[in-house]
Amino acid sequence: MNNVPFIRVHGTRVFAPRSLGFKDLLLGAGKILALLEPGDPFSPPGFSVQQVEATGMMAFPGFVDGHVHLIGGGGEGGFSTRTPEGNAPQFLQAGTTTVIGLLGTDGITRDLSSLLAKVRGLREEGLHAYMLTGNYRYPPKTMTGDLLRDIVWIPEIIGFGELAVSDHRGSHITATELQRLAMDCRLGGMLSGKTTRVVLHMGGAPSGLEPLRQALEDATLPPAMLVPTHIDRTPTLLEEGVEWVQKHQGKIDFTADDQTAQNLCALLDRGVNPHGLMVSSDGLGSLPVFDDAGNLLSLTSSPVDGLWKSFCQLVREHGVPVETALLPFCWNVAECFGLLSEGVGTLKPGGRADFILADENFRLQQVFHGGNSLLPPR
Repeated sequence: MNNVPFIRVHGTRVFAPRSLGFKDLLLGAGKILALLEPGDPFSPPGFSVQQVEATGMMAFPGFVDGHVHLIGGGGEGGFSTRTPEGNAPQFLQAGTTTVIGLLGTDGITRDLSSLLAKVRGLREEGLHAYMLTGNYRYPPKTMTGDLLRDIVWIPEIIGFGELAVSDHRGSHITATELQRLAMDCRLGGMLSGKTTRVVLHMGGAPSGLEPLRQALEDATLPPAMLVPTHIDRTPTLLEEGVEWVQKHQGKIDFTADDQTAQNLCALLDRGVNPHGLMVSSDGLGSLPVFDDAGNLLSLTSSPVDGLWKSFCQLVREHGVPVETALLPFCWNVAECFGLLSEGVGTLKPGGRADFILADENFRLQQVFHGGNSLLPPR
């Protein structure tokens, strides 16, 4: 199939994530060339077209994972607790076609040059990949020695993170320092034409989102610049996150686990703006458990398939409409990082041919990435 100039995916119900009804997707050169009516006989003149029968299936945008430790993470318990790096098939088989890689706790034995090499390698494998500069610590760790230079000169860098806030592993960054860093990140985005963001690892300290609120006090920093992640770490932090969405029109990021669908459903039932909600896997990073004194008790590696599992729980167990349930896994993340124009997080003519085919029971049947088809293992 990969050597055929054009592919027509026939008869699928398309969600972009808004429902577009039943369409045929015409693919070529890694793009969606057109969304055709199923009975439309159009085909590119002079070329053969391979038809993929998808009657009875649904097409969703490929999922966008905005928080992934592509070269591994961990290390809180010593060198033996470093988690392994990942590969493109891990994500594609779980319906994720775009990832944003970052560093976390360990910015010493893990470095940004290695992360950039990993991002470029994944792109060669067909996975659409970006990265953030920085890590938990402040002053910022960068590749070129300057945050602005990183963003302006390195195409794959679309922001900063994950910067630890209200966490015992962080640098106790002040609101003024946070504001200054975010303003630099914003300026770098303006100079390079990118929609940059600062992703904030939220710990469990009582200060919660207070440093973020203080950073907004003089109204020079747009709230959208600050994206708190692990927002469902505690009930108190989640309530602060709701205020961040409702009062500041910001976005908050959930770390996918067994409670994610339930938490999202509860917020939707309360009338929280669904466009303010995102879900990421924290994939390949560490899942440490500490005691009250901050001593490490255990550590495991985060899976990368939590987005698809959480989405399926939303629609199958909680009855959330597909159009709404898709938002935190594709559209909202792409919108946050300015990737919608590429066709990331949506399905549109001229956009990337990255999408999922699922049956009526929301079982993955095929994943298209850059117009190439991957059949997940049974």
